[in-house]
Amino acid sequence: MIIIKNGQTIGPGDAQISVFGDLNLEVTKLSYGVKQSHKANYSLGSVTPTSYSVGKKEYTCTLGLRFSGINTLEKAAGGSLLDIKPFNIIATYVNEENEIITDRLLVKFADQGREISTDSEDITKEFEMFCLGIEFNK
Repeated sequence: MIIIKNGQTIGPGDAQISVFGDLNLEVTKLSYGVKQSHKANYSLGSVTPTSYSVGKKEYTCTLGLRFSGINTLEKAAGGSLLDIKPFNIIATYVNEENEIITDRLLVKFADQGREISTDSEDITKEFEMFCLGIEFNK
């Protein structure tokens, strides 16, 4: 399992991922972040910015699962992951200062499918998630 948080990679031995309160869903990857647009504002007579404005926040999340976890979720959802209401993913890990960090994401599946390849003995899929919010270090 790999966690990528705002571009920083956290090792699998230092992380626990809880999806629907379950630590055994066989998460293979979790990537999430937030960005916010910024715009420079100019005053009359100035050629350099005098202030700035910020736009809306955009959250991103990708969740990788093994087929056994996908199968479990599909059975519980009656077949369609897209019909599952928003749920929490909780990522807990130890940072480089040995502090325990817990991030909480509110997400919903935005796609469903399979990835099967001859290059791998493992069947996994990375799902794009519709992310409604991220609480960092809560």
